[in-house]
Amino acid sequence: MDIPVYLVAGFLDAGKTNFINGILEDGFAREDKTLLLCCEEGEEEYEKKALDNVTVVTVDDEDELTADFCRELEKKYRPKQVLIEYNGMWLLQDLANNLPENWIVYQCIATADGTTALTYARDNSMRSLLLDKIARSELIVFNRAEAVNNDAARQELHKLVRQASRKCDIAYEFKDG
Repeated sequence: MDIPVYLVAGFLDAGKTNFINGILEDGFAREDKTLLLCCEEGEEEYEKKALDNVTVVTVDDEDELTADFCRELEKKYRPKQVLIEYNGMWLLQDLANNLPENWIVYQCIATADGTTALTYARDNSMRSLLLDKIARSELIVFNRAEAVNNDAARQELHKLVRQASRKCDIAYEFKDG
């Protein structure tokens, strides 16, 4: 049986946990038993009230995230879907290589912190990691967008995203939502 995987990728403090909390509070896991793999522990916590139908498993080391490990979790928790909060320092291709064949990535969303996105885009090593996330995402959300709320910054980010993907949508999230 195929298991849909929903992937949220981004660097530490990019808003992944807040994004996941938002979709869980909107009822993402209300009907289907969900396994949430947390591959990075930041400052934010998951909202307990949104975790009724969700099992959270923390993955501290990239080497842990193997097909065998995933199959064990599937057998133990019997999820109907999997949500992964993916560590921004890990390559998405490595995850793709290590998921069981029946775990199908249905959607990948990237988050980025508007206060650091341009700095990362201009740094060669961080840029490659950022491009890795964008290239496989259908949407990138630049939160704390007040920091990039000018034409020059938005043009630079737009070029970065289009360098990686023509299909990735771009959203800017401000403090007021």
